[in-house]
Amino acid sequence: MSQLPPRQRGSQFFQTLVSVLPRSHALSLPPEEDLLERSELETMSERFFHRNFAECDLFVNLYDRFGMRQIDPFIAEGKPGFPATMAVPASSPSGCTFVVAEAALFFLYDRVAQWDDAPGHLAFVAVRIGPELLPALGDGAPAGPALSRSEYLLLSHLLCGENLKAAAASLGASYDTKRKQVQLILDKFGAASQTALLRSLTLEVTARVLDALLPRQRRRPEAQLVKRQFGRDVVVNTITTDDGLDLPVWEFGARRGRPILYFHNMLTPVVFRDDLPEVLRRHNLRWLVVPRHFLDAASGPGDTDLRVARLMRALADTVAHLTDGPVTCLGESAGVSWAVHFVRRNPDLAEHLFLLATPQPMPSLDDAHGPTIYAEISDKLRRDARVTAGLARVYNALARVPTLARRGLRHLYRQSPPDLATLEKMFTQAPFFDWLRLIANVATRSSMEEITVLQRNWLADLRALNCAVTFIHGAQDTISPPDEIEILADSLPVAEFLRIENAGHFVMSQHFPALAAHIAALPGGQVG
Repeated sequence: MSQLPPRQRGSQFFQTLVSVLPRSHALSLPPEEDLLERSELETMSERFFHRNFAECDLFVNLYDRFGMRQIDPFIAEGKPGFPATMAVPASSPSGCTFVVAEAALFFLYDRVAQWDDAPGHLAFVAVRIGPELLPALGDGAPAGPALSRSEYLLLSHLLCGENLKAAAASLGASYDTKRKQVQLILDKFGAASQTALLRSLTLEVTARVLDALLPRQRRRPEAQLVKRQFGRDVVVNTITTDDGLDLPVWEFGARRGRPILYFHNMLTPVVFRDDLPEVLRRHNLRWLVVPRHFLDAASGPGDTDLRVARLMRALADTVAHLTDGPVTCLGESAGVSWAVHFVRRNPDLAEHLFLLATPQPMPSLDDAHGPTIYAEISDKLRRDARVTAGLARVYNALARVPTLARRGLRHLYRQSPPDLATLEKMFTQAPFFDWLRLIANVATRSSMEEITVLQRNWLADLRALNCAVTFIHGAQDTISPPDEIEILADSLPVAEFLRIENAGHFVMSQHFPALAAHIAALPGGQVG
């Protein structure tokens, strides 16, 4: 049986990747350092591509000003390929043109300024139009036999502007042979002449391709998804802060209840419990969520400290606008560092801080356990920030494919029975994979941004807090071992540690009704 080369064994990240991929893919993986090496321009191209074309039904790719292909899928999906290089003909002034390359027809569109978020190095968008798609894009698609491969290639060359003689020469065929073949094509399309067919096909294909490609004004996709999942149980707001940042805020539960500002985990911005709204209303709790994955100011390139500081200011403005006093802050998993930073910068706005499934804040205290995957990836980013793009690319590629995401999560949580049970429930809910795919396509940097923020010395901020802190941790959390978090809690003068049995890293989802009751029973707490 084939085995991975010894040099490719090692990190938890790589082991997880190997466990997820089909064996043929896993055996062909390059060394980890090569896998993670990505340039900033490549990252910008991928982010733009997935934000704008992930839901497009056409086969799309991007090319830069040097004619270099920009999108190379991390996981081959059996889709038709694109040439490594391609160029818009100099004789094409209209912005749209057809070209034939590698025995296939491509539609090129070089007006990339139509997209506000298009990176400056991009030159054009390419769409591959195969033999099945070409007639389907026209109004007069053949009612009889489909185009043969030979007929498709001839029609492709004619659409590129070649006359019949030149097209025959390009295909290595005689003029007379191709003249007869044109008549067969005309008969299939029911066209009166070659000129009429080419004119109508050009217009129809161009219109349909551009309709599929060009951006449309629409509501933010994350708002659409949360409304589809929760319906009338969620209120979607947008607050414009003093520095001009539009901050989305989602509200669940009692509209005039005790406010809880929830800093969500890395996986999704919502809690996967069908009874979430009901439990919140029962305990008169108002659940406020800012889906930080989808904040442009918090997910683009630039200094992480500046982005965190800007978001903290915007959150403070939002809390002051929506509530009448201090709130209960709750951070879960990767959201812990965000919650701590917020309370440290805005002590007057927080009356109590809950930290659930707190990530490992330091190297392992026990050599037998070693660092968690959070700590391991954090160390990679700390040592070489250039791997950020490569890590995000791999994470997003897996998240876009439910089968691979399912395998990866099962591998990560394989030693925690409560977490595996929770995951199996999540897997049965379609919105779960919708969230993973949306975050991977729209918030492409968010996964590694979360890990990067964990490095921003949140532990020092935590030790400087004056408000009460409650750690809640699953006894069977293998992602962040509870013993280390309990030691941390014991070192703080105003903290308590609650170890929950029959719970893992998803302790909040697993015991949400008990958590809600605990928060509701706290003294004080402003309402509204």
